Amino acid sequence: MGGPTGRGAGAKPHPAFLAVLLGMLLATLSLSIDLTLPSATRTADSLGVGDAAVQFSLTAFMTGLAAGQLVYGPVSDRFGRRPVLIFGLGLYLAASVGCAFAPSIEALIGFRALHGFAACAMSVVARALVRDLYRDEAAARMYAYVMMVHSVAPIAAPIVGAYLADGFGWRSVFWLIAAYAAVLLVTVWFGLAESLPARNPRATRPGDLLRTYGRVLAHRLFLGYLLCMGACYAGLFGFLSGSPAVLMRQFGLAETDYGLVFAATMATHLAGTVASARLLRRRGIRTVIVPGALGMAACGLAMGGLGLARVDHAAAVILPMAGFMFAFSFIVPPAQAAAMSLFDANTGAAASMMGFFQLAVSAATGALIGHFADGTQIPMTTAIAVAGLIPIVALTLMVRPGRAG
Repeated sequence: MGGPTGRGAGAKPHPAFLAVLLGMLLATLSLSIDLTLPSATRTADSLGVGDAAVQFSLTAFMTGLAAGQLVYGPVSDRFGRRPVLIFGLGLYLAASVGCAFAPSIEALIGFRALHGFAACAMSVVARALVRDLYRDEAAARMYAYVMMVHSVAPIAAPIVGAYLADGFGWRSVFWLIAAYAAVLLVTVWFGLAESLPARNPRATRPGDLLRTYGRVLAHRLFLGYLLCMGACYAGLFGFLSGSPAVLMRQFGLAETDYGLVFAATMATHLAGTVASARLLRRRGIRTVIVPGALGMAACGLAMGGLGLARVDHAAAVILPMAGFMFAFSFIVPPAQAAAMSLFDANTGAAASMMGFFQLAVSAATGALIGHFADGTQIPMTTAIAVAGLIPIVALTLMVRPGRAG
C-alpha cells in the first residue's frame, strides 16, 4: 500500500530519517514511564493512595504492552505496518489525554493499561520495519542507531518530568506525552510509506497463528536470544518500578535530584549503544553480546551484594545500575537482530512474541518487587542481580558458538 507520499510498498526511507523516526516511536515507551517516575510520590499524595498503588499503575501499563504484543504483530503481517502504526498512535494520544484527566487511582490504572496497549504498536512495528528493510549486520547496526536516538528519551525524560511536575503538577506530564503523540501521528501520516513487501492473508487466522507461534517458540536460538533480552528488560523494569520509592522515600532524594540521577544512570545506555554500534561494524554479533552478558552479570551481582549488605546510600544503587545499562546496550540490539533474522515469512509474529515475553517478564518483575516491598532496597536489588545472571546461562546453554552471527 502506498502512503500519502506516493511511495510503494517496500520503499526504503533515508536511513537517517528512519533511525530518527523509529527511535522517536520507541521513545514513547520511555516517555510513558520515565517522564512519570519523578512525580510518582506526588501522584500518590494527590490521589490519596500509597506508593504501591501508583507502582501498580506502572505494572498495568506494562501489562497492556504485553497484551498488545500478541495482537499487533500478526495484524501488521496481515494489513501492513503503516495502518497499525497510525491506529496505535491515535489510541495512544487518546489514552494520554485520559490519564491527564483521571479523577482517581482506579481510572489512572485503567487508562495506563490502555496507554500500554496502544504504545505496543510502536514497539512491534518499529522492529518489523527494520526487518522489512535490512538484514543481518545491517539490521543490527540500524537497531543500534535507533537505540541511540531512543536513548535520549530516558536521559531527558526524568529531568523534564521532574520540573514539569514541580511547576505544573503531575497531570502536565501526560499532556506533554499527548502532544508528543500528536507530532508523531502527523509525521507518520505524511512521511512514512508501507514497508511490508507482501501481506500475509492468513496471518490472523487462529489456527495458523497458533502454529506460527509454535514454530517461533520451538526455535532454540530464538529462545536463547529471547531469554537474553527478557533478562535485560526485567532488570531495567525492576529499577524503573522500585527506584522512586528507594531513592526518594528511603534515601531522601528530591524529585529534581531523582530526575538528574536517573538521567545520569541512563546516559550510560547511550554511551553503550554508540560503542556497540561501532563494534558491530567490525565484529560479529557474538563478539558483542558475550562481553555484554559478562558485564551485566558483574553489575547485577554488585548491586545485589551491596543491597544485602545494607549499604544504604544512593550510589550503591546508581553506580551498578549505570554499568548494567551500559552492558544492556551490548546485548539487546545484536540479540534482537539475530533473533529476527531467523524468520522471513512471520516477522511480525516473531516480533510480537519477542515483545510479549520481554514485557510479561518486566510486569512480573515489577509485581514481585511490589509484593515483597519492605521499605528497603533489597527486593529491587535482588531482582536485578538475578536478571543479570540469565544472559550468561542462556548464551551457554542455548546459543551455540558459531551460530550467533
